[in-house]
Amino acid sequence: MQASNLEIIKLNNLKLAAKIISEQLKNGVHLGKRVGVGSEFEQYRYYEPGDDPKRIDWKYFSRSGKYMIKESQTESHLHVRMMLDLSGSMNYEENGIKRLDYAKNLIASLSYLANQQGDSLSYFTCQDGRVEQKVAASPKAFQRMLYFLEEESAAGTWPVEKKDFPALKGKQKEMIILVSDFLQKDNEWLDIVEQMRHPKKEIVLFQILGKQEEKFELKGNFNFHDLESDRSIILDGASIEKNYNDSIKVYLSEFKESLLLPQVHLFRVSLSDSMAGVISKFLSERSLS
Repeated sequence: MQASNLEIIKLNNLKLAAKIISEQLKNGVHLGKRVGVGSEFEQYRYYEPGDDPKRIDWKYFSRSGKYMIKESQTESHLHVRMMLDLSGSMNYEENGIKRLDYAKNLIASLSYLANQQGDSLSYFTCQDGRVEQKVAASPKAFQRMLYFLEEESAAGTWPVEKKDFPALKGKQKEMIILVSDFLQKDNEWLDIVEQMRHPKKEIVLFQILGKQEEKFELKGNFNFHDLESDRSIILDGASIEKNYNDSIKVYLSEFKESLLLPQVHLFRVSLSDSMAGVISKFLSERSLS
């Protein structure tokens, strides 16, 4: 019997949680893949200066006169940049599970898998309009990430105005995993994604939402508290239900549509979704891409 999200979070031990979640996975555990030297033929490419001449397919050359190299799909060692939104809305809680805790365990589990296969890791946070690198790539990056993740707290708001983040504009080959609720006032999160985009980068966005955020269905008077501005207002649930549900449906649809971009993948996750199941789906879709 698999441990529930709540049971995993209550362990209050990210390394142990990551091991448990990895053991729950039924499919492969590799985050990255590349085309290189391997056993299963995938495609040809032209020989380039610097390539090992031994890799030239001389039989193909004898037929075509072209210097071609056979390539195959093999597992890779790549750089994985983990990014966590620490704005106040990450403190949202539903059925005893706080979004920030879910995000921490998800990042820890993905980092555990990357570390197991020898990928390099770095860790960044987004808070109060700042993108801060907490952990640089190193042999001990995974352990250092766990230390910072354990201590992270969410507060404040992400500013609407467009800002420039040089740290996001590198051109190195990497996978970027950003975990947030992506509930934006304007286009602030889309602006960040746009700054990160590059042909050598794969961007994976995990959008974590509660059931009541996706579809509000509660009746009675409620004190609605803005986790970022600290403002509160008492409203009747029935009176706002239709307007809220119509608005969030349009927003989520438009946000998804805006991210139909090359090398960008959006995974919408509910707080009730099994973390192992979320990671399994992510890995399965990558293996098919």
